[in-house]
Amino acid sequence: MKIRIKRLFRYQATPQKVKEIKPGDYDVPGEISEEMARKILRFGKAEWITDQVVKVAPENKVVETAENKSEVGQVRRRRFRAKSDD
Repeated sequence: MKIRIKRLFRYQATPQKVKEIKPGDYDVPGEISEEMARKILRFGKAEWITDQVVKVAPENKVVETAENKSEVGQVRRRRFRAKSDD
């Protein structure tokens, strides 16, 4: 499993030392322990990386047009305003 840290995460390792984990992708439990990963997630500084799916834009579909426009039905629209009596 992997975790992506979005923001700098500081934690107190000992009463005298403060450690930092920089943003990036880390392996859990290889580079970061599971306990540390849970803490980072709890504070909202990271997210789990699941299967990364590459998004592909849909291709344009080619639609055949009618050769003769008379074959295409015309749509008559209704007028919403009344004609004046003048």
